[in-house]
Amino acid sequence: MSSEPTRTPSATPDPPDVQPWRLLVVDDMEAMRMALVQCLQLSGYEVASAASGAEALELLRTQRFDLLLTDQAMPGLSGLELTEAVSRMHPHMPVVLLTGHTDVELARDSLQRGASDFVTKPVNIRELPILVERNLTRRRLEVARLQEREAQVLFAAIKALASAVDAKDRYTARHSRVVTRLALLLADAIHLAGEERSVLELSAWMHDVGKIGVPDSILTKPGSLTEDEFAVMKAHPVKGGEIVGEIEELGRVADVIRHHHERVDGGGYPDGLRGEAIPLASRIILIADAFEAMTSDRSYRRGFNREAALRELLKHSGTQFDSDLVRAFVRMVQGHSEL
Repeated sequence: MSSEPTRTPSATPDPPDVQPWRLLVVDDMEAMRMALVQCLQLSGYEVASAASGAEALELLRTQRFDLLLTDQAMPGLSGLELTEAVSRMHPHMPVVLLTGHTDVELARDSLQRGASDFVTKPVNIRELPILVERNLTRRRLEVARLQEREAQVLFAAIKALASAVDAKDRYTARHSRVVTRLALLLADAIHLAGEERSVLELSAWMHDVGKIGVPDSILTKPGSLTEDEFAVMKAHPVKGGEIVGEIEELGRVADVIRHHHERVDGGGYPDGLRGEAIPLASRIILIADAFEAMTSDRSYRRGFNREAALRELLKHSGTQFDSDLVRAFVRMVQGHSEL
C-alpha cells in the first residue's frame, strides 16, 4: 500500500558549534590598546586589535567580529569616520566609541553615525565588560528579531510554493495543509517538541515540492501509472530535497523530504533506508501522507472512510510504516472525531 498511484503491472545537521564573541579593539596608543585587550580576554571574549582605523577596516573585510571598540582621536581615520564606515559594512555590528571628551555634541554625532554606545576616558576597567555585554545582548535581540521576520517570510513562501504544487491537481488542493496538521497532531501525541517539531512542520508543508517538476499528465492521470511514469513520480522526493537544500538553513528539512517515501522494511525509495535509519520526521510524514491520500477523493476513486484507512495502516505496520508510530496515530485519530 502506498500513498502514490500504483504502477503497471503491479501495485536540521548537527547544530552549529557555539563560537565565542569576537571583539576588535582599535586604539593608536599601544598601552591603552593592550590594557583593553587583556581586560576583555579575561572576561572570556576573543579579542583582536588594530593600531589605526585603516588597519581595523582591513581586518573587518576579512574576519568576523561581533563588536568594535574604538578610540575617537586617532591619526588618519578618526573613530567617528571608522564608525560611519563600519555601519555601512556591517549595519548590525555594535560600535562603542571611546573619547577623552565629555562633549554632548560629539556623543550625539557618534550615535547618529552608527555608534551603539559612547564611553569617556579614563575607562573603568571593571565596568567595561558590563558595557560590552550590554551591547552584545542588544545585538542578540536585534538579530533574533531579524531572524524571526526572515523565518516568517520564508515560511509564507514555503506555504505558497506548497499550495502551487497542490493546485496542479484539484483533488489535492489542500493536501499539504492536511498532511501538516496530521503530522503535527501525531508529533504532539508522541511529545515531539522544539526544533524537531519545527523541522517536521516545515518538512510536512514542503514534502511534495518536488512534484513541481512532474508533468500534470502524470499527476492527474486516472488509474495506474506505467513503469516510466512511476519512475518520474518516484523522483519527486529527490528533486524536492534538492530544491529545499539550496537553502543552507533547511538542510535537515531537505533530508526529511528526500526520505519521506522510505519504508521501514527497506523497500522504499530513493535510498532503500530501513527502520530508524529513516529520519523520524520522514516516518511521521509517510503515515500522515498515506492517511490523507486514502481518505481523500481522487479522479479515479472515492476516498476511504477513516476506519478503513486506519485498518490499512495497521495492515502495513512494520513493513511500510513504523509500528509504534502507527499505533500512536490510530489512537490520535480515534481521539479526534473531526478527522
